[in-house]
Amino acid sequence: MNVFEIRDHADQQFGTIINSRRVTIRLRYNTTIDRWSFDLSVDDEPVLYGRRVVTGIDLIAAFDFGVGIIFASVMRDGGEPSRTGLVDGSVRLFSASVAEYEAANT
Repeated sequence: MNVFEIRDHADQQFGTIINSRRVTIRLRYNTTIDRWSFDLSVDDEPVLYGRRVVTGIDLIAAFDFGVGIIFASVMRDGGEPSRTGLVDGSVRLFSASVAEYEAANT
């Protein structure tokens, strides 16, 4: 399982390898809705734009990108994926294989 370290920058990009595929995430903060959204590229091909970060679901479940799941999880009571929530660690952004996710939630 990967944990993405979110910095205090309204527009940031980072990459990792998931299931032997290069995954790049561009994360941006939207002041209007007080939430983060992200764009996703797999093997340097853009595949998803403007997906809102919410907690408790697989953020890419509707798609078959072959990179497992990406999800945001509340780490402290009252945590929300707001401007500060992802930066201060009250909400964390993860990627995992389906098996890793199921093992962590049993």
